[in-house]
Amino acid sequence: MNQLRLVDTTAFRLAMRYAGFVCLLTIVCFAVIYWVTISQLQTQIDAGLRAETAALTRLYGLRGISGLQQTIAALSTTKGLAASDSGDAGPRQYLLTNSHYASLAGTLTKWPVDISGVGMVWATLRIRVQHNQPGLDPEQHHFELRAVAVALPAGYHLLIGQSLDELIELRETILSLTIAAVLLVLIVGSLGGALVGRSVVRRLQAVMHTADTIMAGDLTQRIPEEHRRDEFDALASKLNAMLTRIEQLMKSTREVTENVAHDLRSPLTRLRGRAEMALMKTTDVVRQREALQKAIEETDGIVATLNAILSIAQIESGARREWTAVDMTAVCRDAADLYEALAEEKDIHFTTEISEAVSIRGNRQLIAQAIGNLLDNAIKYTPVGGAVSLTLVKQDQGAVVNVSDNGSGIPAELREKALQRFVRLDASRSQPGNGLGLSLVKAVAEQHNAVLSLGDNRPGLRVSLSFPPIAI
Repeated sequence: MNQLRLVDTTAFRLAMRYAGFVCLLTIVCFAVIYWVTISQLQTQIDAGLRAETAALTRLYGLRGISGLQQTIAALSTTKGLAASDSGDAGPRQYLLTNSHYASLAGTLTKWPVDISGVGMVWATLRIRVQHNQPGLDPEQHHFELRAVAVALPAGYHLLIGQSLDELIELRETILSLTIAAVLLVLIVGSLGGALVGRSVVRRLQAVMHTADTIMAGDLTQRIPEEHRRDEFDALASKLNAMLTRIEQLMKSTREVTENVAHDLRSPLTRLRGRAEMALMKTTDVVRQREALQKAIEETDGIVATLNAILSIAQIESGARREWTAVDMTAVCRDAADLYEALAEEKDIHFTTEISEAVSIRGNRQLIAQAIGNLLDNAIKYTPVGGAVSLTLVKQDQGAVVNVSDNGSGIPAELREKALQRFVRLDASRSQPGNGLGLSLVKAVAEQHNAVLSLGDNRPGLRVSLSFPPIAI
């Protein structure tokens, strides 16, 4: 038996695909969160720097360079730096220079070479500052700053910077959370896929084991159902129904083979015997001709049996589906004309009651053959002086054909059996036939979605064929 690996199951692959999709979605969500958060914080930092720049510029206009220098010196003290640390992104950095960029006040020691002193300039800098400032890591000497530089009247220059340490820390935190979330999703997805895949493998292994047992010849095995009402139980139920049907067909095939062998053995034996008799009576031409004639009759019976078997097989396989509009009125009248003469020879009263303009959709040849078989059986098993009737009525845009006789009939407990192949209720085999007449009628009824029923005519048998409006 082929082993099914867990990683090869569709459930495991789907689980991993879903985990990959969730990972991608997680990355996108964290990227959006990062972008929105960082953008918002940068906007707040820029707004704070712009506001403080405006305030210091106004102060310069009111108090001049000395007043501005005193203010920046106060802000650059340890107390001032601590007071400026609002917890958003660390303390601010200041630098006031003259026209030659010489430092007048502030925490920064020199003017950044990347920033010009014309107008208002925004930049992100990485510079060295005093590491003993409150709010800054004492072991770190380089910091990233969001800075704004503005040129003041009389050639002075002012630079205000805001530490970006907290933004960097936030970025690293979000990256770490993203990696952790992706790993968690992958682990959970793998475990979930393994659990689901294992359950699928277990159910499929049971199906495969049952299939191996059936292929070994045990047609009685069935796929186990766990009664969870899930898709596996639904599939198992359908497959078990199919296996039951296959078992019935195999059993029917064996029975048909045995019946064919049994029913053909006797006529073949008689045929051989008559052939031998014809060879032995070479001097008696009359008896030789009689023996040959009997041999031909036996051959015709064998051919008829084989043709009946072939017809039933073709009908059940659906190979003879040439559906057209069938005039049931004409079919029944043709059948009545054909079998009325046979009934007269046997002194049987034959009556018909055929409605006009009754049509269905189906195969005319098959329907005519089925009605002919019913009439042939009725006349065959009706004693001399009996009665046989054929009726056709229109019902719900369909057609109902009834063939009745007052012969011996069929007991209720044997009617289902009578529809099987090679079943002959005449144990003495006094009547000619091969036991395939009603089997062919049943096959035709099934192909046309018609209902075949056998009832009691009190006395005799009443067979009814009910065709739907559209037989497909």
